[in-house]
Amino acid sequence: MQFRTIDGSGQRFVISQAGSGPDVVLLHGFPDTPHSYGPLQDALVAAGFRVTAPWLRGYERETIVAGRPYDALTIGRDALALLDALGLQRAVLVGHDWGALIAYVAAALQPQRVHALVTLAIPHPSVLRRTPSAVWGVRHFFALKLPWAAASARRNDLAYLDRLYSRWAPSWTGPVRDESLAHAKQALASPQTLDGAIAYYRAIPLGKGPALLESAPAVPGLIVGGTEDIIGSELFTQTAALLPAPSRALIVPGAGHWPHLESRELVTGEVLDFLARVPA
Repeated sequence: MQFRTIDGSGQRFVISQAGSGPDVVLLHGFPDTPHSYGPLQDALVAAGFRVTAPWLRGYERETIVAGRPYDALTIGRDALALLDALGLQRAVLVGHDWGALIAYVAAALQPQRVHALVTLAIPHPSVLRRTPSAVWGVRHFFALKLPWAAASARRNDLAYLDRLYSRWAPSWTGPVRDESLAHAKQALASPQTLDGAIAYYRAIPLGKGPALLESAPAVPGLIVGGTEDIIGSELFTQTAALLPAPSRALIVPGAGHWPHLESRELVTGEVLDFLARVPA
């Protein structure tokens, strides 16, 4: 993937862009990079879309804005600022992990600008419940809030990321996984970018989140989850039920937190099918 830098609304974006046609924006998550979207970007371009894959703010040095917060509303506005910087009125937002939350927030803030959603590995916050098992599953939320989180994550060549990949996608092996992990480690090797990635977790409120996320946006979505992720697959089905037609859930058997890479052909085909069904 080739990247270039653009400016907009006080936020610098580093993006890969390819193709022509209706616009799709691919938002990555943690611990990850835009490179994980390379195969999906290629497939969407071949299907007649223009596809933009940005680095999330904080994951690339040029995107870091000193003193700017990383709360849900602010990072959701980043997606809309990117649309402005690209001169776009509307786009499909595809989001994985933090990218999924960004997509949900952007669609709630300005639904008229989000043609459709595809979210990977994260259900809508309104369906989440703080049960003991759910809290244990997302214990990294609390670990990454600790003052020494960056120092702990940096030890032994970012071995913490190895542990997250193994816990979140226990059956995923092979060169695709290794390449994804290597890109994440390379991106977060500097203190600045590691702090940027952790800042998303530091900004999570311990109490109630923003009221904007108490209900799902009125935007159609394909909600993708795996059966081996740390989040129960029923939550993805519940999320899809909250969204307008032709929304649906895709539960990928045997996949963990990276279903678009673990079951690449299946998920890519389902994304293309869903976008074909969304009214123009």
